[in-house]
Amino acid sequence: MNILFLGGAASGKSAAAEKKATELAKMHGVPLVYLATLTPESGGDTAERIQKHRRLREGKGFATVEWSDCDALPDVNAGARDDAADSAAVAGGNCPVVLLEDVGNLVANYLYPAGKEARTEAVDVAVSALAEMLRTISARCADFVCVSNEIMLGGPLPEDMRFYGEVLAGLNVRFAAECDEMYMVTAGISCRICPSA
Repeated sequence: MNILFLGGAASGKSAAAEKKATELAKMHGVPLVYLATLTPESGGDTAERIQKHRRLREGKGFATVEWSDCDALPDVNAGARDDAADSAAVAGGNCPVVLLEDVGNLVANYLYPAGKEARTEAVDVAVSALAEMLRTISARCADFVCVSNEIMLGGPLPEDMRFYGEVLAGLNVRFAAECDEMYMVTAGISCRICPSA
């Protein structure tokens, strides 16, 4: 099952997604993996944000897999295999529940890879490549929970962020169409969005 949590900055979407992921892992009796796309090398306040997210998921049973290189897909079972009980569950064919935090950072990692030239392909090409990555990871999960920013809520983006914003918005649209559940989070309150018939 694919599940998407959308919201603005500091809306509480990460906490809501973590709660959902932990409930699903407990319900299925499978490992719980946190797929982290934010790295300290991203600059700005990333070190503080990483620490905040670590505190949020502390004691909840998450194994962390860091993923910043979009040229290689992550092994979502790697973290689970570090724990003996989870390793047995994975070996028994029990795929983990995976929480990807977050899609916005994934898009940045793809478009502006560390130590490499920025990608300049068309928006739809980038969206298709990223959507295929998410689809491939989802196929390896019991449930795939993603957190993403609804960045267009704040109005038009500056010119230098427009390409990034268009790719992220396009990926949100593409992935949402493949989701079984979707939630909009505002002020810490999650509202389930039901697709129209």
